[in-house]
Amino acid sequence: MIMTNQRAGESLSASMRELCSRFSFREILVATIVARWRRRRMVNSVDTFPSWLRRDLALSGD
Repeated sequence: MIMTNQRAGESLSASMRELCSRFSFREILVATIVARWRRRRMVNSVDTFPSWLRRDLALSGD
C-alpha cells in the first residue's frame, strides 16, 4: 500500500501527539540527543565483512 503525503503527515502528526502525551518535552529532548550521540559514535568498520569481500574491495592484505 502506497501512503500519500497527506496520509503520511497525518500519521506522523498522530504519532507525535501520542509521544508528547506520554513523555515530557525534556524526556524527548534527552532521548533525541542521546540517540544522535550514539549514532555519531558508530564506527564504520570493515572488520565485520567476510575476508573474501574485503579482498575483492582491496581493503586488506589477506
